[in-house]
Amino acid sequence: MQENKTRIHASKKNALYGVIFQFLTLAMSFVVRSIFIKHLGNEFLGLDSLFKNILSLMSFTELGIGVAISSSLYEPLAKNDIELIKSLIHLLKKVYHWIIILIITVGLIMTVILPNLINGQMPAGARIAFILYFLNSAATYMLVVNRTLLIADQRGYINSINQFVFLIVQQLIQIILLIAGLNYIVYLLIQLIATISSNLSLSIRSKKLYPYLISNSVSRLPQETIQKLKENVIGMVSAKFGGIVLNSTDNLVLSMFVNLATVGNYTNYTTVINGITTLVNTAISAVTASIGNLGTERNYAKEARTFFQLYWGNAILLMNLSFGSYFFFDDFIKLWVGAQYQLSELTTVAIIFLFFQNQLRQIAISFQIAHSLFWEQRYKSLFEAATNLAFSIIFVKVFHLSILGVVMGTIASNLLINIWWEPLIVFKSGFHGKMRDYWVAFLGVNTIFVIGLILIHFIKLIFSNFVALCGYYIIFTVVFNIIMIIVVPDFKFLIKKLVRR
Repeated sequence: MQENKTRIHASKKNALYGVIFQFLTLAMSFVVRSIFIKHLGNEFLGLDSLFKNILSLMSFTELGIGVAISSSLYEPLAKNDIELIKSLIHLLKKVYHWIIILIITVGLIMTVILPNLINGQMPAGARIAFILYFLNSAATYMLVVNRTLLIADQRGYINSINQFVFLIVQQLIQIILLIAGLNYIVYLLIQLIATISSNLSLSIRSKKLYPYLISNSVSRLPQETIQKLKENVIGMVSAKFGGIVLNSTDNLVLSMFVNLATVGNYTNYTTVINGITTLVNTAISAVTASIGNLGTERNYAKEARTFFQLYWGNAILLMNLSFGSYFFFDDFIKLWVGAQYQLSELTTVAIIFLFFQNQLRQIAISFQIAHSLFWEQRYKSLFEAATNLAFSIIFVKVFHLSILGVVMGTIASNLLINIWWEPLIVFKSGFHGKMRDYWVAFLGVNTIFVIGLILIHFIKLIFSNFVALCGYYIIFTVVFNIIMIIVVPDFKFLIKKLVRR
């Protein structure tokens, strides 16, 4: 019972710190982005988005090894097995040293072929800017083992504070320099300096909390652990590949087959969605370590109950966020960057629908990570990647659907592959149970979600006045959540657990 209370306390603390700091960071990022667009223009916005996607593709060099090793830390941390912790951390350090070398090597190659990824003239200084971009990516791996250990040990709040402080300082300096008229290259240089400083600061704090990190005396990993790691790494290579294609090729497809300006327009919407996604994932990540700790008890019935409580809690949170986005997305874009950047209602709804389906998966993914079920999903991501890329190219190139096309391509891969494969892994290999209850929950969640979208569509048709829309949004939200608390027992139980001291 005491261990359960400790897990709940750690989850609440990590989630609270993480969400608050991510929200403040998100608000600040919108300010930075507004000034970025005003002073550098939509072309550089598209270039910045393209760089992000290329770097996401390059992150394949990490191969998911970090996740595989960090998930192996849950049990030794729960048992305070310092020698095994030291051995795993030592292995992780060696892996990341090679990853840094690989990122720099691949980055230099990509710098040479950069013009081939842009339809039209490449902006001046793009190559130098990209070098700074991939150096920043390499710098994130410099001392990432400290961050990994803190999160696995249910101390993610320390990492949240560190990232918040350095990111806010970085963004303030970037705002001042953009207003002063300095260019995109200086903007990226500040980002690189902040990343290095954040890692060094976290390293100092970690060594105080875990003095054994300083020791060079490391035992050899047990053969059983090595075998499990090999399987997890193979599974994660596949998962990493699928995840990269799923999340990082949209802007690349638009850049190659349409233009950079279209990438910029799409990125305005994905910036909002990614910000919301970051907030939700911060809360989910905060409980992943506690899920891993729970898994060490081998109480599968208890884990299944926890799964459905978190699944419904996550789903209803996502519905609230999605419904709010549908009510006000266009108005926000108009107010933020201008009416000329607004997309069609169909495209907006598709983006919101994709956000909902992507995030609905996260609880199952968290349980996969907590149970180190990477080997079991090794084929899934390959089918996912192929489906997403094929549909995206067809919709954009053949049907000329532009932004709607890449969104529909990703939706297709989610609905055809992910909605059944990921939970199947969790229920079969994690809980050793059947999926009947999952399908009931999944169909219930999506039925409620679609009905909600339809109602909002008609409300927006009838009431176009912004003030009236705000009033109906408040009424809609209050009524919706009261109904959910009454009719969904798992959600009601989760709320009680969260408010309980």
